[in-house]
Amino acid sequence: MLALTGLCWFGAPASSTAVEQDRPGAEQASAATRASIDTLSDSTGPIGSLRFANSDARPTMGHPHTKTDLERQTGLTVSIDDIRPAALTPGEVLTVTGSVINDGPTLWRDAQVYLEVGAEPATTRTSLTNFADSDIVFGTRIVEIGLFDEIGPVQPGDSKTYNLQVPFARLPITRFPGAYHIGVSVLAQNEDGRDVDADARTDTLMPFLPRDSSGIPTKVVTLIPLTAPVLRLSNGNFLDDSLVEGLSAGGRLRNVLSFAAQAPRHSLQIVIDPALRDAVQDMAGGYLVQTAAEAARGDRGHPGGGQREAADWLAELDAAAKRQRLSLMAWGSPDASELAAHHMPGIVEAAVTASRNYAAGNQLSDSLVGWQTNGDSTRRGLLITRQSGTSVQVVAERSLPRLTPDGSYPPAVVSLPTELGPLTALVVRKDVAGEALTAKTSAIQFRQNMLAETTVRSLSDDPDSHVAVFAVPFRWDPGVAATTVDLSRAYTYPAVEPRTGDVVDRRDPTTYTGPVRVSGHLPPMSSAVISAIASLRDNGRILTGMLSDRERASIDLNEKLGVAGSSAWRRQPRAGASMIREQASQFGKQVSKVTVTGPTFVALSSDTGRFPLTVTNRLDQPIVVRLDVKPRNPALKIDPIEAVELAAGQRRDVQVTSRTDGSGLTEVRVRLSTPDDRHFGSQWRFNVRATQFGLVIWIAMGAGAAVLFGAALLRIYSRIKGSRASAGREPAAS
Repeated sequence: MLALTGLCWFGAPASSTAVEQDRPGAEQASAATRASIDTLSDSTGPIGSLRFANSDARPTMGHPHTKTDLERQTGLTVSIDDIRPAALTPGEVLTVTGSVINDGPTLWRDAQVYLEVGAEPATTRTSLTNFADSDIVFGTRIVEIGLFDEIGPVQPGDSKTYNLQVPFARLPITRFPGAYHIGVSVLAQNEDGRDVDADARTDTLMPFLPRDSSGIPTKVVTLIPLTAPVLRLSNGNFLDDSLVEGLSAGGRLRNVLSFAAQAPRHSLQIVIDPALRDAVQDMAGGYLVQTAAEAARGDRGHPGGGQREAADWLAELDAAAKRQRLSLMAWGSPDASELAAHHMPGIVEAAVTASRNYAAGNQLSDSLVGWQTNGDSTRRGLLITRQSGTSVQVVAERSLPRLTPDGSYPPAVVSLPTELGPLTALVVRKDVAGEALTAKTSAIQFRQNMLAETTVRSLSDDPDSHVAVFAVPFRWDPGVAATTVDLSRAYTYPAVEPRTGDVVDRRDPTTYTGPVRVSGHLPPMSSAVISAIASLRDNGRILTGMLSDRERASIDLNEKLGVAGSSAWRRQPRAGASMIREQASQFGKQVSKVTVTGPTFVALSSDTGRFPLTVTNRLDQPIVVRLDVKPRNPALKIDPIEAVELAAGQRRDVQVTSRTDGSGLTEVRVRLSTPDDRHFGSQWRFNVRATQFGLVIWIAMGAGAAVLFGAALLRIYSRIKGSRASAGREPAAS
């Protein structure tokens, strides 16, 4: 009877004051429990109306999080790991489970876990946001025997699980449609005794739609990115084994697929970076890790340790692809906005081309999603992504600062004017149900917030509210509990109607004429990364351009350029710059194996002449190059030179014809270029001396030669004649 009196004093509704006698364990409540209830009742009055001290922002459920002031003070943390059912349902028992962890030095005795419920639901975006922003405790604490859990002492460093089961009829709610605020609090005793203030607490949201509700289902697009930095050398070896952690059980990438496995068919859209999938495929087949130190020593590297983890992850990915829509993003997830700012749109084009080639070679959809890091974009970045060939564009609400000045839900699709015409994009937000959607948002937290928001949206009269795009962050980790979070009832809930991005993209967009800008939450790409990208691009295009069979080389270059432009290097600039420089250097070394040499001096004694040039190919592939011969003096002309084809390892001499109409000394510079006129290599320089004789000089010389020749003949004739005359006079004299 004393317990019942206490319950009435706690402000519970009349329908919830009676104790369920058939509930297991209800009649076995301990004396300590009854004593604690007596103490609470006698000391404070109605707990449902109390404002608890030391409250703080809610901790992340079922996932590591930043500690609140209350948790730092007591050392206790409470999590919500599962809620069944996902929505409040008449006739069903609400079951909430989780853990209480003691990270502090204090021994907490007689710990008890209670459910707290707010009576009034949120029915607008503003009221949902108020729930998330509130730092004060809300609602009624349910203290009936059997409806809270006694977990006993919690030793320092210890963890205890709890299980709360409350029938729907015992919930102190108004039963109006909307999203209800639900909390879990822990009360325990330390050396100073116990009081009515919670020693640990957390909260969540629970949707409720009566069967006769007239709400309109919300069309929901849920975008799940799968991406991670891929650090590989030019030879394909991995710089480290960091991917293994994410692929292993309990790792981030594995947890994301575990989350997707819980969802019903055709309810999610997984958007994967094909560079990640390609890397994991290589790992599954056996791979080498070659650290920077090993590469510097010339060591081959050592076998990677994640072959089995990679194979298991790929199997889960294939299973997810059979159940959900699988789309590709541009290769390497390039930061189009940063690249556009540095006048490098070709990097984005290369990344999109690489993804299209990969899709074709792996029987995947070629409908690509243009999605920069978490949707953070500029207008120019969105434009070059679309121009490169992506089908669906994604932009963050925070990049459109004038989109929703009245605080209402933003439109799901916008049309942005650009210099090349309107651009349509999906709009994603950084919060769900007013709570920030972060990399540490747990699976259960995402589910409950998504259901709460879609329920509130379904009650709205605004047509824009009936379409929502939820996109988790690129580095999202739903936690190890993702394997147990049931999503089937969430995505079949009456307020939810799953869709994919390309379908929603076809609806009439809202025109947005305001600025489009990045939020600045990440540092810009470093100058070292930008410089390395430029070197990789230039060296790679030269090498690819000269190869006779450039198809495979072009695919490889496009993939490397896509990864080089990745937004990941904004967080890891040193690692990114080092990797890109190594690849650029290797391309440069290959290019340097093709050279041209020639004479050191050429003398021309007529208006035309020929001189040799030697092209050497030390590559193991055939090439096609052009010779660019440029005299400093334009009076010296060079006849057109055909492209030079060389087999692998071949050396070939080319005869060059020159013409001149003057005399003098001039320098000639010879350089190689690709068939598409990209110059490379060192110049070969030599001098040409032209000695030009005109027509008058040749006539004068001819006349002089004729006179000389005639004079010589005359002299010879005179000598002969004189000799004969002398011979005739000699006999007469005798």
